Amino acid sequence: MNEKEILEILYTRKDSSVKFGLERINELLSYLDNPQNKVKFIHITGTNGKGSITTMLSNSLIESGYKVGKYISPYVDNFFERIQINNKYITKNEVNVILKDILKAIDKMEDKPSTFEIITAIAFQYFYINNCDIVCLEVGMGGRFDATNCIKNTLISIISVIDYDHMDYLGNTIEEITFEKCGIIKPNKVTISYPIQKRNAYLMIKAMTDIRNNKFIEIDLNNLKDINKIEYNYSFIYKSNKYELGLNGKYQIYNSLVVIEAIEELNKQGFNINYNNVFNALKNTSFVGRLQKIKDNPTVIIDGAHNISGAKSLKEFIEENFKNKKITLITAMKKGKQAEEYYKEISKLFSKIIITKIENEYIVGEDLKEIESIIKESNNNVEIELSHKAAYDKAISNSDIVIISGSLYLVSEFYNLLKEDLWKDL
Repeated sequence: MNEKEILEILYTRKDSSVKFGLERINELLSYLDNPQNKVKFIHITGTNGKGSITTMLSNSLIESGYKVGKYISPYVDNFFERIQINNKYITKNEVNVILKDILKAIDKMEDKPSTFEIITAIAFQYFYINNCDIVCLEVGMGGRFDATNCIKNTLISIISVIDYDHMDYLGNTIEEITFEKCGIIKPNKVTISYPIQKRNAYLMIKAMTDIRNNKFIEIDLNNLKDINKIEYNYSFIYKSNKYELGLNGKYQIYNSLVVIEAIEELNKQGFNINYNNVFNALKNTSFVGRLQKIKDNPTVIIDGAHNISGAKSLKEFIEENFKNKKITLITAMKKGKQAEEYYKEISKLFSKIIITKIENEYIVGEDLKEIESIIKESNNNVEIELSHKAAYDKAISNSDIVIISGSLYLVSEFYNLLKEDLWKDL
């Protein structure tokens, strides 16, 4: 099967549905002889920063000579980006081989698994048959009932910054959302938290680590010194060691501190990762679709910010780097409370905002007029342009900076069009 055929099988199964609980994924994996029980994991949850932490951490391990699996979601580049070993995507042929066995297993199941459960099973089987030393495993949504939470051999649980997201599934308060994400904390293990959490989130994390008898590593920001800006990213000293970041945005400093603490803990558990390995990994890490500059003249940046936490980080980045610049936003997002909060936070920053559609056929279309009315509450220079090419041409014609943000699916579409110069096909 080619990529399109694989995606059709995964995303258009009539018997697939989102359902909280681990029963289906556990049953599916049992038919594969439970590959997830034969691999070691670092499990990463949170609202924002999961992918950045996962990538910096896996790169630190790769630099140290380990065979490292990485599981992220969703993707920006292409579907195979979601499952990697030492930064090499799983291939179509490898997916085909594993998927054949999984489809046979699904035929035996009365309650059929969801798309995410199937992809997670593919990842576990892939990491096992390739003898990964360790896997950096990003949660899909929440934690407690996420399909990734069927694992047993968790060395470290990591909780990135927690904010409001997926409230229809995780709850309407920070306490409820944090409780769901703390579901990945395994008894008698180690948990590391992002150093700047909302107070109620912190208290919930602390309580859950106490209940599950975890070693809770809290990052002391008094050890963070000499922060210096280098174009869009930073250098700093932490615990007397200097680091430089390849990822853009000040918030990546705090994500990297989580990584550094995780590395220290892994060394205590028998790994061998030295300072130079970590320095090189952090300096050279890039991550598709996270404050990523992809064009010059004018500067074009894509960013997967899609919730209030991401909007605050994007706002901080713009205010630090683009004062007195003419900035255009190309955006798309589903209507709802998240959209209202997102655009309220950032709309005033832009000279012009262009709303476009999301082409991805697996995404339900949003009410563009409602998004327009939300934005107009703080910025009247907004228009709807369904054509990606027309939106892009308008944006670059009269801007110093173009930012494409509001949905990772939108970012994915523009990233692939721009990197391959595919406008001619539109």
